[in-house]
Order: sequence, then structure tokens, then C-alpha cells
Amino acid sequence: MKTKLFLLGALALGLFACTSKPEVKTFKVNVNLANADGQTVYLQKDGQVLDSAVIANWDAVFNTPVCDDNEMYSIMLPGWRRAFPFFTDNVDVTLEGDAQNPNAILVKGSASQDRLNAFTESYNELEAKLEADSTMSQEDADEILKMHCFDFVWDNPTDPVAHYVMYRYKWAFGPCELRTMLDNIHAADSTLANKNLTLAEEYVEKQERVQAGQPIIDFTQNDPEGNPITLSELAAGKLLLVDFWASWCPDCRKANPDVVAAYQKYHDQGFDVLGVSFDTNKEAWLAAIEKDGLTWTQVSDLQGWNNAAGALYAVSFIPQNALIKDGVIVARNLEGEWLMEEIARQLE
Repeated sequence: MKTKLFLLGALALGLFACTSKPEVKTFKVNVNLANADGQTVYLQKDGQVLDSAVIANWDAVFNTPVCDDNEMYSIMLPGWRRAFPFFTDNVDVTLEGDAQNPNAILVKGSASQDRLNAFTESYNELEAKLEADSTMSQEDADEILKMHCFDFVWDNPTDPVAHYVMYRYKWAFGPCELRTMLDNIHAADSTLANKNLTLAEEYVEKQERVQAGQPIIDFTQNDPEGNPITLSELAAGKLLLVDFWASWCPDCRKANPDVVAAYQKYHDQGFDVLGVSFDTNKEAWLAAIEKDGLTWTQVSDLQGWNNAAGALYAVSFIPQNALIKDGVIVARNLEGEWLMEEIARQLE
């Protein structure tokens, strides 16, 4: 009997050992932010919230499970327009900075983040040098900065940091240039797969879908009074500029006078505008419409960068626009004299 009891006890211990959960390895994400006490900081991965913590005495700490990949994480605070992304390499990292200046946050502890920091520093130094050169046109400066990004991605095809840089600066490239970089990455290692590569592939496909010569992608959003406005219905029988902008966007506000001038000159000849706002604050949106004299139809879902129409048209920066005629996109991202000339040409 004692032998049987012993065997039963041993079996029970063995069963418990097999069913107990294995120890989960973790690393720490230390958040040290000024001007953030009492605020809730959210830790995210792939756009999903993993954890949250209240910042006290500038500090918050996340114990994060180790992952098999080297994907990026991000933190988000209320009031920020975008989450702040960073690499961890599955080791303890520390984020230091000021909650009121998220673009200047420093990340310490990750080798991948160190490489990203080095690239960002080189980009910022080059940008400052170009801005100080009075002989440099804005177009030439933009091209040099674009090639700085392109060269980094081209020279480091298997580095997840390069994949992030490609997606982070996607707005600078046309679909052909992005396709070239992606092909180079897959040629270096056809098994590579991570979130930034997936997002870049999806972005290129959307870009290709909304280039000049492609049929429009229809959408419906509400105007300030809550009335649904459908793109195809508004565009019927006219030349229509779909103008993506926001009240908080300085470049958009600078571009608005050109759109106003085009509208006033050509509206009676069959030209119209549909403003699509990336605002989240309705009052600020309406105030900007009034101040800038935007008398054409305006719509928004008040979702900021998550604007559904903007996603359909692969809008990764603003201002952007699409000129449409007879249900087809005839030109993209016109400004200044180019806008006036193309409108005149299409109305002939």
C-alpha cells in the first residue's frame, strides 16, 4: 500500500510539473519623461496596445515578454498625434525626454536603435546643411535627402532598421522607387518578413492604385453639418480637385491661398474642390475653413491620420491632392503654377 501511495504521489507531482506554465522571459522598457506626471502611457506593438502605466515622478516601467522577432514597439501619450517608435532587441531599454517634445526622445540600450539614431542624426545634419545653403533649391534639397534614405536602405537590405527607414520616409518616394528597394531587399534574403516590410508592400500597392490614369476610388464622408458627401456624385460633370489637408498643418495653410486662387479663377468654368480634412478637433477645422476662405465642400471623419479617405489614396503626408475628371485621376499633388496650368489644360 505504501508503494502504491508513493507512486500516486510521484505521478501527481509529474502531472503538476507538466501542466505548470513555463517561465516567461521579459525585458524592461523604462520610460522617463518630463511634463508627463499623472498621464497614462501606452506601450504598443503593431498598432496594438500591450500595456499601460501611469507616469509618476517622470517614470514608468513595462515588463515586456521577449519575442522571437525584432519588431518595433512604440509608446503613446494622450495628445500626441503619432506614437513614438523604437527598437528594443529584446533587451532592457530606456526612453528619456520631454512629453511635450516626443520627436526628441532618446532611446538607450538597443543596438538596432543605436543604428537608427545614427541614421537620424546624419539625416538631420544633412538637412540643416542643405537649408543653410542659399544656392540650394528646395527641390534639389529634397532629392538629396531622398537619396540619403535610398542609399541607406540599399546598402543595408537585411537590416530591420533600414526597413523602418524605408517605411518612415515612404512619402519621399514614388511607387517605382519603393519597388526597387523592396526588390533589392527580397533579392538579399527572400525569407525576410517583418511589419515594416509588410506595410511598405501594402503602401506601394495603394500608391500604384491611385496614380494618374487610374480610375477614382469612391468614398463618402460627412460635411460639417453631418451631410454625407460622395466623391463620385460631387465630381460628376466637372473637374474636381480632392484636397487633403488639416487645420494644424502649416504647409497646408500655406498652400490654401493657391487653391483659393484656382477656385476663384476657374470655378465658373467647371472646376470644383473637395477638401478632406485630417483634423480631429471639429472647432479647429471649422475655424481654419473660415479664416482661410475655403468656400468649397469640406468633409472629414475627424480621425486625424486615420482618415479613411486618406488611407484609400495612400496619403502619408499633407498637403496632397488628386485632380479627377470623368471618373479618372488625371494628376497628383499639384501646387502653385503647376496647379493653375493643369486646371487650364484640363478645361480646354
